Amino acid sequence: MLKNYIKIAIRNLLKKKVYSLINITGLAIGLATCILIVTYVINERSYDSFHERSEQIYRVVQTTISADRDEDQATTPFGLAPILKEEYPESILNTVRFFDMQQESHTFVNREDQFSFREENFYFTDSTFFDVFSAVMLQGDPTTALRNPLSLVLTKELAEKYFGDKNPIGKTLNYKGIRDMTITGIMQNWPEESHMKIDLLASFTSLDDIYASSPEYNTSWLWNPIWTYAVIGKNTDPNILEEQLQTLADKYYYAYSGWPADETVYLELQPITDIYLHSNRDQEMEVNSSSLYTNILLAVAIFILIIACINFMNLSTARSLERGREVGLRKVMGGYKKQLVSQFLGESFFISLIAIILGVGMIYLALPFFNDLTGKALRFELFQNNYTIPALLGLTIFVAFFSGSYPAFFLSSFNPVQVLKGSGLTKSSGVLFRKVLVTFQFSLSVILLIGTAVIFLQLNYLQKKDLGFDKNNVLLLPTKQNLISWEFDTFKERSLNHSQVQNITGLGKIPGSEVQEFYRYVPAGTGESEDATNLTLHVTHDFIDTFDLNLLAGRTFSRDFTSDFDQSILINESMLSKLDAETPEEAIGSTFYFYPPVGDRESFTVVGVTEDFNYSSLKKEIQPLVIKLVQGTQPILGYVVHTAVELSPGNPSSAIEHLERVWKQINPIDPFEYRFLDDRLNEIYESEQKMSSLATVFSVLSIIIACLGLLGLSSYSAHLKQKEIGIRKSLGASVMNIVNLLSKEFLLLVIFSNLIAWPISYYGAKKWLANFPYRFDLFTYLPIIFVTSGLIILIIALATVSYHSIRAAMINPVQAVRNE
Repeated sequence: MLKNYIKIAIRNLLKKKVYSLINITGLAIGLATCILIVTYVINERSYDSFHERSEQIYRVVQTTISADRDEDQATTPFGLAPILKEEYPESILNTVRFFDMQQESHTFVNREDQFSFREENFYFTDSTFFDVFSAVMLQGDPTTALRNPLSLVLTKELAEKYFGDKNPIGKTLNYKGIRDMTITGIMQNWPEESHMKIDLLASFTSLDDIYASSPEYNTSWLWNPIWTYAVIGKNTDPNILEEQLQTLADKYYYAYSGWPADETVYLELQPITDIYLHSNRDQEMEVNSSSLYTNILLAVAIFILIIACINFMNLSTARSLERGREVGLRKVMGGYKKQLVSQFLGESFFISLIAIILGVGMIYLALPFFNDLTGKALRFELFQNNYTIPALLGLTIFVAFFSGSYPAFFLSSFNPVQVLKGSGLTKSSGVLFRKVLVTFQFSLSVILLIGTAVIFLQLNYLQKKDLGFDKNNVLLLPTKQNLISWEFDTFKERSLNHSQVQNITGLGKIPGSEVQEFYRYVPAGTGESEDATNLTLHVTHDFIDTFDLNLLAGRTFSRDFTSDFDQSILINESMLSKLDAETPEEAIGSTFYFYPPVGDRESFTVVGVTEDFNYSSLKKEIQPLVIKLVQGTQPILGYVVHTAVELSPGNPSSAIEHLERVWKQINPIDPFEYRFLDDRLNEIYESEQKMSSLATVFSVLSIIIACLGLLGLSSYSAHLKQKEIGIRKSLGASVMNIVNLLSKEFLLLVIFSNLIAWPISYYGAKKWLANFPYRFDLFTYLPIIFVTSGLIILIIALATVSYHSIRAAMINPVQAVRNE
C-alpha cells in the first residue's frame, strides 16, 4: 500500500510539473526564510548565555529620578561593588567592575618594535573577572593575572597583532605614553554573542597608580562611570535582593555631601542574559538590540511560512476535479476515508520533504548574503548539534499537516457515486475557501510591505532630522588626555592654516550621541527640594561656530572676555523653564551656582541662550542644558574627550592629510584616527538600519511566494475555462475581454486584502513609532503609504495573472473547444 502511495505521489508530481514546481519552490523559499530568521533570532537570544553561571550573573544599574526627569543609567559609582559584598555577604557571592576611562579608544605602544594602535574594547577590571565570567585563559594564571597594578591580559587575536609568533607573557605595552603595563595573560577571543566587547583588560588596581595625583577619584557617589556585575547565590531571590538594595541609597548615596536634595536613586538587578535585548540605558557598553525586533522577525517568519502553506492548500483544492475520479475509484474498491486522508497527507509530507531538502540548499546559498546583511557570522550545519535534524523533521511534519490537512479531508469527503457519474464536483468546488486563503495571503504580504515602508521612513527621518546643529563635514579626533590636549592651542593654530579647515573646538562629549553628563549647576533661588543636577556640555572656544548653532540671545564665549572660563555659561532654550524668564533675552544675566564634589559653590552668569539642539540622540527628548567653557591645559585634560574639526564642503583628503601632519608633529605617540560626525551618529540607529534591510528582503520574498501561488491558480483557472474562452472568442470577445474575465476575480481579492491589511498595519505602526520621542507624521504619510503599497501589490498581481490570461486569450477557439 505504501509503495503504491509513493508511486502515485511521484506520478502526480511528474504529470503536473508546473504545479509541482510552484508548490515545491514556494514551500522551499518559505521554509528557508523561516529557518534563517529562526537561526538569527536564536543567536540574538543566546547573548551572554555562554557563561557557566549566566543565570546567577546580574548587572547592577541605577535609576535617578528628579522632578523633571528619570535617568536610567547602566553605570554606578566606584564604591558600590565593594559595599555590595560587604553588606550582603550571604546573597552576593562575587562582584566585578569595568571602567573605560570614559574614552571610546585607547592608545597602546609596543616600544620594542616601535609601533602603536588605538584599541576600542579595553577596560580596567577587578581580579575577580575570571571568577565571574567564563573566559578561557590560554596562558597565565587566571587567579593572579589581574591582581597586581599595571597588569594586562590580551585576547589571542590581539596578542598576535602586537607580537606575532613571539610569546607575549612578560612583555610590556605602554598605555597612552604614561605607564608601562606587563602582559600577564592571554585569553581566548571573547565571544561575539555578548553585550560587551573585550580585547584587552588591565587590573583595576592600576587606577590607583594612574590617578596617583587625585587619590580621591573613587570616593564620589555622584560620579558613576563603572559597570558593576554581581554573582548572586543559587537560592537568592533577585527580587527580594533588589528590594534590600534600596537601603544603600540612604546609607551611601544620600549621605554623600554633594548629593542633590531633589534626586532619588533606585538600584536594580539586570540578568546578564537580558541586557542585549532588553536594556537601552544611558552609558551602555555597546549599542544593544531590541526584543521588539526579534519578535517582529518571528512574526515575519510565521507570515511567510503561512503564505507558502496557503499556496499548497490552494493548488491542491483547485485540482480537486482531476483527483475526484481517483478518490471515487478508491472508495468503490473498498478504500476508507481514513486511508485516503493518510494517502493525501503522505503526499503532502513527500512534497514538504522535497521542499525542506531544497530549502536547506537555499540556506547554504543565501547564508553569506544574510550574514552581510545582519553583520553576523551565523553558521548552519545539519550535524552541528543533536536537535537540528529532529527540528527540521518536525518542521516538515508540521508544514505537511498544516498545508495538507484541508486538501486531504476535502478530497476524501467526495461521494464516489456522484463523482464517477460526474455530478459530484463542479468547477466551483472549494472556490470560497480558496478566495479566503488568497485574501489572507495577500493581506499578510501587504502588512509586511507597509511595515517595511514605515521602518524605512522612520529611519530616514532620524537620519535626516535637523538636530539643531550641523553634523556634516565635521571630523572627530579622539584627544582625551593625550598630547593634543596638552598642546591644544598649538594644534588648533597649526591646523587652521589649511584653507579647508574652518573651525576647531574641544568637546566633553559628542553632540547627538548616547552619552549624557550631569553636573550640579543650579539656578540661583532654587529651593532645596528642587536642587538637582543638569545636563552639562564642556566645550572650548568656537563651539557655536563649529556646529553652526543658532544663538537666540546674548553672546557666545569670547577670548575678549577673559573671565568667561570661571564666570560665564551658556544655556539652551529648554533651560528657560527653570528660570523666571519668558524670553531668551530675560535669561541673560541670570545666576547659576555650581556645587563641586569638594569645595565651596561657584557662581556663574548666563551670557548667551542657544536654540534647542539634540545634546543626546533622537531616542531622547531635549532637556535643559548648561554649556560650560573649558580653557587651559589642566581643564582641557580633565574635560575634553574629542576635538571637532569643521571642514569646508568638497574633497576632504587634503585637509585630512594636513591634520595628520600636524597631529604627528605634536603627538608622535597616538596614531592619527578620525571619524566623521554623521557616520558616528548613524551608528546609534544600527538596530533600526538592520531591521529596515531585513524587512525589505522578507517583504519581497513574501510577495514572490504569494505571486507564485497566484501564478499557479491563474494557470489552473485559465485551463478550467478553456471551453468558455473558446465560445466567447467565437462570439466576438476580444483578447482584452478575456484577460479582464480571468484577471478580475483575482484582482478584486487583492484589493480586498489591502482593505483588511490597512487598519492592522496602522495599529502596528502606531505602536512601534510610540517607542521614539521623535518620529515622522504617520497620519500625513498614511495615504501615500497605503496607496503606494496597494498599487505595488496590485501591479505585481496583475502582471502575474496576466501572463496566463493573455496566453489563454490567444488560443485558437476551435482548438479550445475541441480540447475541452
